Amino acid sequence: MKSPNYRIVTFGCKVNQHDSAALAETLEARGWQPAVGTSPELILVNTCTVTARADQEARQVIRRLHREHPRAALLVTGCYPQRAPAEVAALPGVRGVCGNQEKGRLDEVLAALEDGGSFLGVGEFSPGAGFAAFVPRRFPGHTRAFLKIQEGCSHGCAYCIVPRVRGGSRSLPPAGVEAALMELAAAGFAEVVLTGIDLGQYGRDLTPKASLAGLLRRLAGRVFPFRLRLSSLEPQEVSEELIDALAALPEVCPHFHLPLQSGSARVLAAMGRPYTPERFRDLARELLARFPDAALGLDVLVGFPGEGPEDVAATYELVASLPVAYLHVFPFSPRPGTPAAGLPPLPAPEVRRRAAWLRELGRHKRAAFYQAQVGKVGEVLVERPAPRPGWLAGLSRNYLRVLLPGPPDWVNRRLTVRLLRVAGELLEGEVLEA
Repeated sequence: MKSPNYRIVTFGCKVNQHDSAALAETLEARGWQPAVGTSPELILVNTCTVTARADQEARQVIRRLHREHPRAALLVTGCYPQRAPAEVAALPGVRGVCGNQEKGRLDEVLAALEDGGSFLGVGEFSPGAGFAAFVPRRFPGHTRAFLKIQEGCSHGCAYCIVPRVRGGSRSLPPAGVEAALMELAAAGFAEVVLTGIDLGQYGRDLTPKASLAGLLRRLAGRVFPFRLRLSSLEPQEVSEELIDALAALPEVCPHFHLPLQSGSARVLAAMGRPYTPERFRDLARELLARFPDAALGLDVLVGFPGEGPEDVAATYELVASLPVAYLHVFPFSPRPGTPAAGLPPLPAPEVRRRAAWLRELGRHKRAAFYQAQVGKVGEVLVERPAPRPGWLAGLSRNYLRVLLPGPPDWVNRRLTVRLLRVAGELLEGEVLEA
């Protein structure tokens, strides 16, 4: 009997990438197979809702998938249906709608979809919502593994919908993290990204309480066959203790992604962000002093209600003063139910102009960071064959995209590479030690 087949489409963050990999393994453990060269019977769309544009992109893709595969059962999960289940259920072809909590109820969902049925299940997050531990061993389209060790957020930024659609902060206990890393080591991964919705809150919900710094100190006592990378960290949660723990972890990648959001003290306060531009500048400089070749990436939110020209100028000046490796710029997007949603918006053309101004700064910063790496020697994890015949694409420890010549069997190997030149948005290198 032919196995049923599926396809998964993922939007958004690394936590969603982890969740999609977990859903794929759950399906395959129940006899489903990925659809290759054929129309899928089930299409699972794992969504984001952090901006209105994320919702729009999800709707466009769902409509297109229904046109291309009218007989497929469309199951939509993730943050968008968690926020607006009826809106998602009304989209053409959608037969299943489930929120983030229901991702662990896949058997029930699939049973409801049999024989043309439907499923609508989006539960609210209770204060005691637990952490659903699942360790995927395959990440289709990725050489690196993403291990979710924290879920949810207990902050209250005025613009952010995440606490509502992900629930409060909850964590995988340290012993569970260690066991999961051993499983990923056995699966042969050369890099693992520790990820969470608010990674810096790790462990505060546990009994006894734990911390990200304490977890990293524990991991420093183990020898793993892969390097470790951390996903985004909130600035107020990067303490001296955490920096010391990072520095003591031999295989940690010098790459730090910090959501700045604004360089204006007034706007940060209105957003509910508990730090000042001066504190952020000091933190960035401290990280770069401890990790001199680190990639420092920033998020910036432009056009928050009430932001004036002097506020966006302050953001520009703060970013310009730091050796930033890359910059993600997001126009403000009112999210229903958040405190900022009802504030008078700024004119859209002006927000677009400000975003373009900062994105141009980000391009200059990225180019300068890449140029400064030329001539240096570092480690590159080969991720895949490059489009150029005989070449490979990889990622350095400090988050540089690198092309290098070599055979296909070098994929998933960590190589010592000298960086030779900037080639567009990439670096070209030569292998010194294979």
